[in-house]
Amino acid sequence: MFVWYLLGFVVLVAVIFTVGYIMKKKHYQRINELEAQKIELMERPVIDELTKVKKLKLTGQTEALFESWRDSWDEIATKLFPDLEEYILNAEQHTDRYQFRQATQMENQVEQVIHDIDTQMKQILRGLKELLASEERNAQDIRMAKDKFMMIRRDVLSNGYKLGEALGGVEGELDAIAESLNRFDMLTDQGDYLEARETVLNVQHNLEKLGVKMEKIPGLLRESDIILPDEMSKLQAGYDEMVQQGYYLEQLQLAAELERMSERVADLKVKIVDGELEAVENGVAELHTEINLFYDTLEHEVEARHFVKENRIVVEAKLEKQVSVSDALAEQIKEVKQTYHVSEDELATYLKVASQLETQKEQLASVTERLSEVRIAYSAAEDTLKEIDAIVSNISVEQDTFAEELRSLRKDELEAREDADRMRRAVVNLTRKLDRERLPGKPEEYVALSEHMEESIVKLEERLEEKPLNMKAIHHEWRVAKENLDHLTEKAEEMIVNVQLVEHVIQYANRYRLRNPELAEELRKAEDHFYKDFLYNKALEIAVTALEKVEPSAFKKIEKAYEMQINVDEVE
Repeated sequence: MFVWYLLGFVVLVAVIFTVGYIMKKKHYQRINELEAQKIELMERPVIDELTKVKKLKLTGQTEALFESWRDSWDEIATKLFPDLEEYILNAEQHTDRYQFRQATQMENQVEQVIHDIDTQMKQILRGLKELLASEERNAQDIRMAKDKFMMIRRDVLSNGYKLGEALGGVEGELDAIAESLNRFDMLTDQGDYLEARETVLNVQHNLEKLGVKMEKIPGLLRESDIILPDEMSKLQAGYDEMVQQGYYLEQLQLAAELERMSERVADLKVKIVDGELEAVENGVAELHTEINLFYDTLEHEVEARHFVKENRIVVEAKLEKQVSVSDALAEQIKEVKQTYHVSEDELATYLKVASQLETQKEQLASVTERLSEVRIAYSAAEDTLKEIDAIVSNISVEQDTFAEELRSLRKDELEAREDADRMRRAVVNLTRKLDRERLPGKPEEYVALSEHMEESIVKLEERLEEKPLNMKAIHHEWRVAKENLDHLTEKAEEMIVNVQLVEHVIQYANRYRLRNPELAEELRKAEDHFYKDFLYNKALEIAVTALEKVEPSAFKKIEKAYEMQINVDEVE
């Protein structure tokens, strides 16, 4: 037993030793990786880059920024690196003592310090690189800026007259740029490379703006001094010429509009001097648009005059023709009213249309008079003529429809009279057909339908005898009589079929009658309905139900035999 305990203890010690060995190896591996990262950080050329920049003559923003980088490096060199060494050493000691939790804490601390050092170093190196590069970029950019400055100044000296009153503003901007160039040289000599960089960028931006301005100002001055005034003068001349030719153009208020445009042009000149070129460009475009709109309006007046000359007589003739049609329709209404009843709604429609025609005559007369007195624009006259033409066209359709309705009254009357006679003959023929069937009698329902049918024909005939005839009422009674005839015919046909089927079912069922008392009783009931109260449908229902109990599907055979006009025993 002791041997087993001893063996277990040995195994446990071996396991612990193995686990400890693996954990120590893992921690040493991580510590070695952190040590390598520390060495990589210490080899970065921060001191070399600081030395290069320190050789430069630094002042102002640049000097302050350099001092902040150097302070950051001093913190790294004198505090963070020593701390890093201590944390790594502590991690190694904890690992040697198998204090793996403490070792892990130290390793995490090392990682955090390495991250902080890396971040600060990158900021320092990036800043130093940008500072050294800014000196080179400044030298290149300032040469280009000075060349462009001299080119613009030569252009102003040679072509300044093209700038007009804006010349003073341009020269002022050039003086301001010259001061900025001098300030750049001063900052560079003092070693303030960062502020010098901002200065040269501002110079580049201002030179670009000034170059664009010098390109635009001559064209905008030409617009305000020559092109726009010339276009306004031409517009006034065209307006005056059209007035002399008999055009009415007072609605355009051109004099007031041209005065307003002139004031806007004067305002644009002030804005050119003030350098508000974007506002000037927008204003010039808007004025051109307004002038073009006036030209479009004048052109439309020319087209409208052509339309009026070609279509005024045509519209007048069309209107007069429709007035004649309306007068003829009035006479037709008088004649029709002697025979037929014309509703107030129909008369109101006619009177409304006649009133519209009178209104259009007044409109046309007014336009004609104002044209002769030059008191209306041709465009307004065109719109009025088109409106009159559209209204007259609609009136023509309405009057044609009304006239057709009046003409159809006599046709409908004759057709209704003929149909009344036809329906009487149909009722007589239906009665004869039922008589030929030798029915035991007619059900009360059918008798009532027949009487109702007679009443509807009588009402239709009475309506046809009224003076004047009310065709709407006639149409109503006519429709009712047709519906009643269809219903009566349907019932008669149904009754004939039911009578014949009842007879066939009872004849077929008689083969079971003697040996089936229940069937015999039901057949007797069916026969009572058939011969006494003439309820053929009820008799058929009772007989079929009784037969189906004895012989299912027998009624289908009987129906098929009836349809095929053969003996039921021949049905397969």
